[in-house]
Amino acid sequence: MKRRTKNKIYKTILSVGTAIVLSLSLPLTVLADPTTDAKKAEQDRKEKEIKQSIQENQNQLNQINTQVGTLQSQQNAVNSQISGLNAQIAELMANVSILESDIQVTENEIYETNLELEAAIQRENEQYDATMTRIKCMYEQGDTNYVTLLVMSSSLSEFLSNAEYIEKVYQYDQKLLTDYKETKREVQELKEELEIREEELEVEKADLLDQKSELDVKVSGLRSIAADYETQIASARREADAYAAKIRQQNAEVKAIESQRAALLKEEQKKLNPAAATPSGNTAPQTAAAPGGTAIMTGNIVSAGPNARFHGAQYQVDVGVISSAPGSDKGKEVAMYAIQFLGNPYVHAGRSLITGTDCSGFTSLVYKHFGVNISPGVAYQRYEGRSVSASEMQPGDVIIYPGHAALYLGSGKIIHASSSATGIKISNWNYRSYVDIRRML
Repeated sequence: MKRRTKNKIYKTILSVGTAIVLSLSLPLTVLADPTTDAKKAEQDRKEKEIKQSIQENQNQLNQINTQVGTLQSQQNAVNSQISGLNAQIAELMANVSILESDIQVTENEIYETNLELEAAIQRENEQYDATMTRIKCMYEQGDTNYVTLLVMSSSLSEFLSNAEYIEKVYQYDQKLLTDYKETKREVQELKEELEIREEELEVEKADLLDQKSELDVKVSGLRSIAADYETQIASARREADAYAAKIRQQNAEVKAIESQRAALLKEEQKKLNPAAATPSGNTAPQTAAAPGGTAIMTGNIVSAGPNARFHGAQYQVDVGVISSAPGSDKGKEVAMYAIQFLGNPYVHAGRSLITGTDCSGFTSLVYKHFGVNISPGVAYQRYEGRSVSASEMQPGDVIIYPGHAALYLGSGKIIHASSSATGIKISNWNYRSYVDIRRML
């Protein structure tokens, strides 16, 4: 009986020991923390809502930018009309000035003609008075001098000679009177012609001034329209800035959620494998890579870093294209700095070379690193710095395309924040037609 009891006790101890050994040999299972799962679910839900809101805000921002582009095109068309009308007004005023000069010349000619007319009338009157005085004297003396002159002739030849003299005196008087009358008539006609000409010039001048008044009214109306477009554009840009700020804030919220998720994951891993979370010996702690990553250099080739979003041939460049290109050292420094961000993302209205920016934001941020402030926005950068020709291009120059901006590297290559599908990449500078090339240094 005692032996059976002892055997039973041994069996019990053996079964318990076996269970303990088996439990120790099995992997340790840690039940999931319901609180952690709830936090993760809440983070996922919040992230999904924010990303959906970001997409909606981005759509609104795209619509506003399209509206701004349309308004600017319409405003440019109105400004073009204003320029055309101003050119017409300038031409009209030039013609008015010519007419005023012609009117002044005509008035001077009329003045001189009046003097000539008065002189002709004076000479005609004087000749008429002299002839009348001579005839009057002949009759007042009761003597016809011409008759006596003929009677007193001693011979026929003398008679004929005296008669011829009398005839010549008569003809002379008659010719003088006729000449004076003709001169007066011609001068009078000239005066009338000049007065008619002056009147016609005044009419032409008045007509031109009427046309100018009509054009002035049109210009005034168009300027009001252009000012209204400017108001609408400014309002749309403020709205776009508000959406862009909201998107930046929401991106920051998403980033914070991602950081919280990473912290929860790290905490879970620590619970599952505490030894792996604690460094042993003299092992140095690992440093996390910066968001977005930066480019790396292998030999003379700069390529998108391992943490960059995009990779491939469009995301690497030989620094020789920069160093061997003609241009200033400062411009080459700008280009060398820019290529560090190959492969990083494009984000509309973004303002980070690491987490994302758009085309004009990229060029603006690169130059900001060197203390040069250029406005973000292609429409503004179009007038920053100074314009240079394609033959004068050098590293660091900003190339303005329709609605796009890029940084020239040399050897026909550019670096630019291209699109959300391709990010910051390398392209040939003439891959599309350009508007201008601006030197910022």
